[in-house]
Amino acid sequence: MPAIPPPTLRNLWLLLALLVATQNSAVFHTSQSANVTVLAVMIWGGALICIEDQLQDLHPRPGLIGLLLGTFLLLWVLARTAVILYWDGMIYVLAPLAGLALTLLCLPLRDLTRFRDPLLCLLLLPSYALLMRLLPEAPLSFLTARGAGFWLSILGLDVVVKGRSVMLPGGGVQVLAECNGLDMMAQILCVGLIFMLAFRIRSWLSRLLLFAAAPAIGLVCNTIRIALLAGCASVGQGKGSPLFTFFHDETGSLLFSGVAVFVYGILYINLLERELPPQLVADTEELHS
Repeated sequence: MPAIPPPTLRNLWLLLALLVATQNSAVFHTSQSANVTVLAVMIWGGALICIEDQLQDLHPRPGLIGLLLGTFLLLWVLARTAVILYWDGMIYVLAPLAGLALTLLCLPLRDLTRFRDPLLCLLLLPSYALLMRLLPEAPLSFLTARGAGFWLSILGLDVVVKGRSVMLPGGGVQVLAECNGLDMMAQILCVGLIFMLAFRIRSWLSRLLLFAAAPAIGLVCNTIRIALLAGCASVGQGKGSPLFTFFHDETGSLLFSGVAVFVYGILYINLLERELPPQLVADTEELHS
């Protein structure tokens, strides 16, 4: 049996942080879609990665004001999560507030910038919510329909794209707001920002390329998914069939989100390795092998 870590201030703070992150993720799981829940877990994981190199010499020493403010803020966050409903936008603000409370319970006020990167990481949740609410969905839905039609035309199929509709001889689909891929694009962009906070790239050209590639990869992956849905509908496997349901509902969406993150991760690693010293790159490749 592994030994139980001693109840030092560091270990107690880490346990509190784990419980807060778990509780916040559980609230997302019970009140939001699977895509948003996965995003919340990824952002909490990104915040952990951002402070991983500080864990060994972490010694909580909050000041009196920070201790009182952090305790009050954390208790308010826990109380507020008890009344969260699906349409309650406050849920996206609770994560950075909980992160701020944990920071106040760990560091004196003059040292709060030490946890700047994890706090910026947690701010991606309200930024994601704003992005989903402010961007107009119609232009992206039309673009997604055209992209799906492009993939089907490459296969030599007789496809007609009209506005939101992607039609094949046997049937087709309409790209509504929930299926236009905006959530997938926002997820990849959030992942890219987490990578940039945790594994910094110095080149501005590489950063711009990564910012542009994030929504592009999400858009491409989603247009392929819509093309598959249109193909399913054209062969009699339309709405209600197991195949259509798989690619349309959250399971298939998460699958394509995973593919998009994987592709983006490969691109990011390749650009990052270009900035590493040759010996470090060789050591990294040896470790992977």
